[in-house]
Amino acid sequence: MSDDPHGGAPAGGAPGGPPPVTPHLLGDEDLLAILEDAIADERAAQEKYRRGLEHCADPAACAVFEQLLHEEHAHERALEARYVEVKKRIGLSGAGRS
Repeated sequence: MSDDPHGGAPAGGAPGGPPPVTPHLLGDEDLLAILEDAIADERAAQEKYRRGLEHCADPAACAVFEQLLHEEHAHERALEARYVEVKKRIGLSGAGRS
């Protein structure tokens, strides 16, 4: 049985087992691509909740859609800010997404 609660090798490693996994560190371009995807996801979610809000009849459901729309917009703003920070750090011009 493993000493690792996540199912890894016993403490001290197993002779002949696979080498330890080295985490892959993301480069700035990778990070920008992930942030772009995440921003697009947030915008898609906003559109979904906006449609729900336009077509809902139940006040409680409308309140949920409104809250979710607000949260997704806040997520988008936070991701956009991080995107701009990374672009500035690596010396890419422009304040927004390309």
